Amino acid sequence: MHNTIPTLIVCLQIGGGLIVLGLMVLVAMVGGAVGLGGLVFLLLVNGWAVYAFLSSRQGQQDELAQVLTAAVEGGVPLAAAVRSYLEDRPTNQERARTLVIFGCMLLPLYTYTRLWIGWWSFDRLVTALADRLESGESLSGALQALPQVACREVRLAVSLGEATGALGPCLRGAERERWSAAWFEVAPRLLYPVLVLVFVLCIASFLMIAIVPKFRKIFQEFGEPLPQLTRTLIDCWIAFEVFIPVVLLMMFLAFVAIATVIANPTVRWYTPIVGRLYRWGMQAEILRALGRLLVVGQTVPQALGFLTDAAVLPLVVRRRLDVATAIVERGEPLADALGGAGLLPATMAPLVRSAEKVRTLPWALGELGAHLADRAFRLVRWVSVVVAPLMVVAIGAVVGFIVIAMFLPLIQLLTRLST
Repeated sequence: MHNTIPTLIVCLQIGGGLIVLGLMVLVAMVGGAVGLGGLVFLLLVNGWAVYAFLSSRQGQQDELAQVLTAAVEGGVPLAAAVRSYLEDRPTNQERARTLVIFGCMLLPLYTYTRLWIGWWSFDRLVTALADRLESGESLSGALQALPQVACREVRLAVSLGEATGALGPCLRGAERERWSAAWFEVAPRLLYPVLVLVFVLCIASFLMIAIVPKFRKIFQEFGEPLPQLTRTLIDCWIAFEVFIPVVLLMMFLAFVAIATVIANPTVRWYTPIVGRLYRWGMQAEILRALGRLLVVGQTVPQALGFLTDAAVLPLVVRRRLDVATAIVERGEPLADALGGAGLLPATMAPLVRSAEKVRTLPWALGELGAHLADRAFRLVRWVSVVVAPLMVVAIGAVVGFIVIAMFLPLIQLLTRLST
């Protein structure tokens, strides 16, 4: 039952998103090519709104994490620090309500995202956090009850800090370890070429619907054929119109795949490319957490058991921690246990074995975790640096083809009239 409920929630979330996307696709199919352009534009606006909301929420969570870190390190009561932060935050409730109402009316995917992540505003979440802290609840318990107020890395760091008595260092380390923030940095670089391509296609659609028929009529009156490149462009457009249902279906399936990868950590773990980055990030987090637990004197089975019971970790990771715990309890080395459970790259297993022999295991696990996180950071940024320019070049080729195909008839007409 414990494993069934999260899976059911994810299925309901994905199912709701499919219903929203399906309604949008049905509306687009009624409108044909114009409807497809409207669908693409609506999806772009919704995507921008979702990205803006998630980016804003991430910034708010980072601010609160810094406040909690400073309060712990300075010996300030957490409830008082959170209240002070809440009072210093700029608030404009009327504007916020207006934006939410506008989003609900015109942006279905944004609305669905808000329902999925949580409808409460961040100020309301912080107020609830302060109330729980003032009532004597622990910080880890309050964050577990209000997961939207802090990211997963911070919530895990708080649990580790309270268990090891080093809450300040754990929180300070969580600020540097949030490698998922790199995706928010890289996403605009990858989305910009896509947006440019969409606008180019919209302009091309207008040209094909409003301008090309006039070209064809003029050339028929002159008794001359259109330039070959222009005819090729027209053939591409006709084929595109024929395959509009296929294009809509492919777009629908693409959004389904993206939504599933985002919503389900298990699917994300096995997804090519993205899964590799995700595995590196989770492996880095597990190795650093084990290092912190071992530093304070916990045994390896105790540390693995603590992380297995940490509800903040994804289910796919906790299942692998269960496997690693069972292997360790059979008397096998930690390197073999983590490697067998998929929580340690094979290239790092000899280093962990050596660290166990020389009794520097906590330090080695922390360093290996930091190395894995840095590798994930570098690969994510490398993808953005390499892929984004290639996309720009490809889009430039498409734009050049359309521009030349549209200008050749004008040049041919001017040449004919001048002779």
